[in-house]
Amino acid sequence: MQEDKKIIVLPERFLIEGVASAMNDIKGLNKDYPIEIDLKNTRFIDSAGIAFINYLKGNYPNAVFENLKPEIEKIFSMFPSHDSLEKDRKRKKTGISERIRFRRVAHSMEHGLEHGLEHLDVKLSDIRGNFKNFFVLLADEIYYTYQYFFQRRGIYPGEIWHQFFFMAYKSYPIVSVISFLVGVTIALTSAEQLRNFGADIYLADLVGFGMIRELVPLMTGIILAGKIGASITAEIASMNVLEETDALKTMGVIPEKFLMVPRLLAMTMAIPLLVVIADVVGVLGGVLVGKFFSEIPVRTFFDEMLRAVDLGDFLIGQMKTMVFGWIIVVSSGYKGFSVERSPAGVGVATTECVVLSISLIIVGDCIFALILY
Repeated sequence: MQEDKKIIVLPERFLIEGVASAMNDIKGLNKDYPIEIDLKNTRFIDSAGIAFINYLKGNYPNAVFENLKPEIEKIFSMFPSHDSLEKDRKRKKTGISERIRFRRVAHSMEHGLEHGLEHLDVKLSDIRGNFKNFFVLLADEIYYTYQYFFQRRGIYPGEIWHQFFFMAYKSYPIVSVISFLVGVTIALTSAEQLRNFGADIYLADLVGFGMIRELVPLMTGIILAGKIGASITAEIASMNVLEETDALKTMGVIPEKFLMVPRLLAMTMAIPLLVVIADVVGVLGGVLVGKFFSEIPVRTFFDEMLRAVDLGDFLIGQMKTMVFGWIIVVSSGYKGFSVERSPAGVGVATTECVVLSISLIIVGDCIFALILY
């Protein structure tokens, strides 16, 4: 042993029995203490000896190996060193982490896909059920209305006139104002374009055809959906929440017949009157624009309009608005009877009724356009 380093001379056969003695030689040495391992006499070394050498390499950075023979180096290459073990350990740890993460991601994706498919299935089932319930209620109302005409029972006649007053008389001011403004808007936006082509007179054709056949039915339906549809839904939903519809059933009265048929009949009677008023004021808006903006005489305006628009167009407008009115009543009843029985449910049902009614009106108008054009 020298003062500046520890020298360990390994025997010719460095086996497991000699490892304990070598370990005792380095016991108590500082990790940074220089160690020299002399293998000049070593001819054979087993796995325990290789482990001792790797231990020195991993824990004593200043350890050096002298007189290392080629056959011994070949044996070293057959066993992993401390550094390679650490790398393998890190690699395995990283690999395990990656596999765990991958499995978690795959499980999450699988769970998410399964949850998404279940959610989609529930939504499709709800949509299918809603369509079924809607058309069942529509069929019931057609049957109950037909039955009422022959039996005259199960309906309070005064309710029909009460609903007619609400739907017709209470609705014509807003319908008139909106129709007049729409007529003015359509005429103003069209007059300038027609003037560029010297076709001012065709403003009468555009206003007459557009208002009577298209815009009046559509706008009237949307207005009634917001005014009457919301009112019907709120009323029926409130009765449902307060269990008044259950009381009607207890008395042997069919709520779908007692509450819905008067409203359906009132809407059927109110629609023709509202459409006539809307047609008149809508065309009047176009006439005023033609008179003061395009300088078209009133008589000339009407003569040209009547050449482009006939009774068939007026009846088509009436028919479309009638269908829209029935859609509003049935949608209102459907949302009212299917309301969640809570105060918040009434507001939700009212909002959903307006959205459903307007959506079905737009879809219905597209279907009419495909059929008529």
